[in-house]
Amino acid sequence: MEGASEYVAVAALDDLRMGFVSVYEVEGRGIVLARTEAGVTAWDGTCPHAEFRFGPMRLRRGRELECPMHGAKFDVTDGHVLKGPATEPLEPVTSRVEDGTVLVLVDWLL
Repeated sequence: MEGASEYVAVAALDDLRMGFVSVYEVEGRGIVLARTEAGVTAWDGTCPHAEFRFGPMRLRRGRELECPMHGAKFDVTDGHVLKGPATEPLEPVTSRVEDGTVLVLVDWLL
């Protein structure tokens, strides 16, 4: 069972801009947080196609993350591939919002 001590505070919800991706380093891992009308989602900070690290960017159509290296597109509401060359979805990072703070589960250290 997940304990509260396994979650790490990453950002204040108010610091995340609607329709944008923000980039963070959490316990040695690059993480991207995306804020959309559907809420906040957290993903591994590298493109699964070529392991290119994402940078901060505006989401296309309010939900599409585009890798600047080869143009792969992903839906940040569920991680699925919208356009290749990527064939694998974004790797999710478990997150939650608590008292106006975005927390991520640091399960890669367990």
